[in-house]
Amino acid sequence: MRPRPNARLFAALLALMVVPFAAAQAQAPDVPLPEESAAGTPADAADLLADAPAPRDMALYTGESELLGQSSGERRAATARALAQVLVKLTGEPLASANPVVRRALPKAAGFVLDERTSEGVSDQQGNTAIGGAPVYKTSLQVQFDPNKVDALIVGAGLPFWGPDRPSPILWLAIDDGRGARLVNASQINVVKPLAARGTERGLSFGLPAGSAVEQAAVDTIWARNPAPMQALTERYGHQTQLLGRLFREGQGWTADWVLTSGGSELSRWSYSDPSAQRALASGADGAADAIARRDATRADVGEPAQHQVLITGLRMADDFTRAMGYLQTLPVVRELAVEEATSDSLRLHLDLAVGVPAFESFLAAGDVLEAEGSAYVAAPGGLPPAEPVVARYRLRP
Repeated sequence: MRPRPNARLFAALLALMVVPFAAAQAQAPDVPLPEESAAGTPADAADLLADAPAPRDMALYTGESELLGQSSGERRAATARALAQVLVKLTGEPLASANPVVRRALPKAAGFVLDERTSEGVSDQQGNTAIGGAPVYKTSLQVQFDPNKVDALIVGAGLPFWGPDRPSPILWLAIDDGRGARLVNASQINVVKPLAARGTERGLSFGLPAGSAVEQAAVDTIWARNPAPMQALTERYGHQTQLLGRLFREGQGWTADWVLTSGGSELSRWSYSDPSAQRALASGADGAADAIARRDATRADVGEPAQHQVLITGLRMADDFTRAMGYLQTLPVVRELAVEEATSDSLRLHLDLAVGVPAFESFLAAGDVLEAEGSAYVAAPGGLPPAEPVVARYRLRP
């Protein structure tokens, strides 16, 4: 079975940063920015992998994790954390790393890596506090992962794929630190840096309003989280999706209240309290990403776990046997593997799969080690299963 192309799911995602839409509007006031977000529909696993995928935005397949040491074990752990971050970004699932297939893949994250580099920076630049007045430095590992392997992992794990057509909500945020509520505008991007950074991690960007007199006058409406009157102001920026929030001191900490709407329909409403104002602000990005991904992400039908009899051919030397076995043992969708027969040029194996056979073959198609030589199963008359196990044939690629 060969996977069918589906360029829609693999088009480049939007740039992941807070964008002052007021500036874009001033440059081209008569050309609205596109509003994305058509609801996803279920798809076969093969539909989510393509023989010749469209170019991706590699920033979406790049994760960053702090290096807590220089040992090889810490580097492996940081690589796994970076892969987990990428999976959250591409699926919209904050707990993607808890998926059983993903859990098996994370210790082998190095096998997904295309490139990596380290960088050192002052942690104060990330909004942290210097200790004793001295700068605090941290070393980060940036890892770029193979899109084909990451996409195959998402499909094999049965996780949703949050496609590229994502809205960039206009952020209407009012803050009261004890001096009265005030609107955050496009000239105050640093104020919402925690929300922007968390949005980048979740694969979502936001726009800030210009802060015109009309918008400033609407601060009470924003504080009341009344989205209907704000819709017209949001549409001036060419978008339908808006996030209204208010941040204020409460007790010993901060509380943020949010409401997310799109086209006049409410998608979600939530609150978050924390001693840290930065974490309270970041909750806006999390709630928005959760709600939009629930609406728009597409989940592949990976089928039920299966027992699979396979025959691997094209083995010409001892290294070929090692290569074929090693590859299958690294696949996170293969739970167990047993050798049933070995000849001079082939291997017969029994595989315990975490997914159905079609999803497994889609997973193989994303790689460059094995290719299918025939159908993995033969339907019996009347739709009944075969009387005896069918052995699927795969050839080791040169």
